[in-house]
Amino acid sequence: MNAKKRISAQTVVRYIRDFSIVVAGIAVTLYVNDKVTNQGEKRDLRLYLNAIKLELEENLKTVDMAAEMLKPTIKYSEYIRSLPKKSLNKDTLNNYAMIVYPLNAYTFTANAFEMFKSSGTMRLIEDKDLLQSLWEVYDRFTILKELIDWNFQTKWEDMKKELSQIDFGVNVGLIEPPLYLYHAIGLPEGLLLAFEETAEKTKGMISKL
Repeated sequence: MNAKKRISAQTVVRYIRDFSIVVAGIAVTLYVNDKVTNQGEKRDLRLYLNAIKLELEENLKTVDMAAEMLKPTIKYSEYIRSLPKKSLNKDTLNNYAMIVYPLNAYTFTANAFEMFKSSGTMRLIEDKDLLQSLWEVYDRFTILKELIDWNFQTKWEDMKKELSQIDFGVNVGLIEPPLYLYHAIGLPEGLLLAFEETAEKTKGMISKL
C-alpha cells in the first residue's frame, strides 16, 4: 500500500521540470506581449502627437490670418484718434469703412487634441512641462475664440445702429467714424496682442512636437 502511494523522485523531477517549462512559457509570453504593447503605445503616441502638430499648424494659419485682417483696423483707429472729428477726411472714412466692418468669425480646431485626451495615451508623456504647455496652447485658442466672437458681436450691433440712421435715398456715405471704433477703443490693439502671443506659443509648441 505504502509502495503504491510513494511518489518516486523521478516523477517529482518530471513534474517540476514540466511546471518550470509552463511557467517559463507564460513568462516569455507576458514579456513579448508587454513589449508589443509598449511598442504599440509608443507608435500610437507618435501618431497622436503628429496629428496634434498638424492641427496646431492649421490653427496658427488662422491666427496669422486674423492678425493680418486686424492691422488695417488698428491703423484706422489710430487715424481717427489722432485728429479732431472736424478735421477727419470724409473720403478717408468711406475708404476705410469696408476694412473696419467686415465680420470675420474665425474658428480653431481641437479634434486631434480631444481624441488624444480621451485615448488614455496622454499618460505616456514623461515630460510633464510639455504636456502642461500643450494644454495652455489649446486654452489660449478657446479664450481667443471668445474674444473674436465678442468682437464680432460688437461690430454687428454697431452696424445695425448705424444702418438704421442712414437715409439711403439721400446719402449713403459716412459722415462720422463708425461707432465701432469708439465703442471698442483699445480692443483692436488688445486683440492683436492676443493673436501675437498665441502665435508665439503655438510656434514654440510645434517645434517641441
